Amino acid sequence: MNFKKLFVSAAVCVFAFASVHAQVIKGEEAQTFRGPYETNRFFDNIFIGAAGGVNLYQGEQDHTMSLKDRLSPSVQGYIGKWITPSVGLRVGYYGFKQRGFYHNDDAATPAPPAWSGNPFVDPANTYDYGYKQQFRSHYARLDLMWNISNAIGGYRSDRFWDIAPYLGAGMMWAVTPGKDPILGKHVRDREIGVTAGLYNMFRVCDALDITLDINQTVVNQAWDRDTKGRRREFTGNVALGLAYNFHNRSFHRSHAPVDVTPFTSKIKDLNDALAKINAKNDQLQKDLDAERAKKGNGQTVYVPGETKVVPSPFAVYFPLGKSTLAADQKASIKYFVENAMAANKDRVFEIVGAADSATGSAKTNERLGQARLDAVLGIIKACGGNYKISEKNLGGTDEFSKTDNKLNRVVVIK
Repeated sequence: MNFKKLFVSAAVCVFAFASVHAQVIKGEEAQTFRGPYETNRFFDNIFIGAAGGVNLYQGEQDHTMSLKDRLSPSVQGYIGKWITPSVGLRVGYYGFKQRGFYHNDDAATPAPPAWSGNPFVDPANTYDYGYKQQFRSHYARLDLMWNISNAIGGYRSDRFWDIAPYLGAGMMWAVTPGKDPILGKHVRDREIGVTAGLYNMFRVCDALDITLDINQTVVNQAWDRDTKGRRREFTGNVALGLAYNFHNRSFHRSHAPVDVTPFTSKIKDLNDALAKINAKNDQLQKDLDAERAKKGNGQTVYVPGETKVVPSPFAVYFPLGKSTLAADQKASIKYFVENAMAANKDRVFEIVGAADSATGSAKTNERLGQARLDAVLGIIKACGGNYKISEKNLGGTDEFSKTDNKLNRVVVIK
């Protein structure tokens, strides 16, 4: 018995390794994707299946019988759900006929049919120095499944072969095939069973899989009322069937929102800096508008980005009794003409000549004011351009200053 258990365990390990190895190779050839996955709805990724196969009961003395005498048919039906591409739950019913051997301790000819030492043994069905044991078993079980094809090779909805090891537990019933002749009814024994298995899915289409379920169940030996020998009994099963996958049948990778927390402070600082720049820009615009509205502030205002120049009054001062211009004065007049006056040809420029009233006679000052005015006009005309000009000679005056006479010896353009 120990050799057979070792053989079955080794076969299961080889089968699992071959399945995973094949799926990893296949995964390398095709595109797959890994989690995290979107949470599916309650009725998504549900499957239902049915299968039929053969069962092998492994009681205390069953090795005495030949293998063909111990094999019996089995059926199963189940419904399950894949919670993630790798983790699923399944609940199902599993029915078997169990065939084994019951040893006759006395090594004598079986007793009459009325004998009822073990209700699961038919005393009329002898086998060597014992009896053939036969009864029905029913098994309601819940399984936790792990799809290692998706867990190792990555999720792929059209993979041909998926394999899912599972562990399950549930209630097992042993039921006599007929009524006990003494009790007058079927005998039923209940025990907890624990199962380990491999669930293989071979894809036919999105909705349909061919399944191959291989498992081994362990149960307390008392469930068949044969309490001799070891404390546990085993039953193995192989079943081939079909499973239908209800819609929705696939999983989708989740797109987690980008965490912008580390950038929140930086964004706030940038917004604050932008608000300060906008406020400064608004103030500069107000200052610019105020400068444009200025008149007579003694300056020439140049507006950046514009060709228009707004001129303010321009003055040229002369020495006492003189009307000639120095070289730097001529250059200043020329610069004013080529910039301020050239940019405002639609404007009428008034040129005022004057002498101080504190010195010289009225006639002399009249002549000196006109001479100074003509000197400036000569420079303007020499620059060319058709400018609108009005002339005014104040003669001797104290209009520009009543305390400093040299400020009245002037020509003003305004």
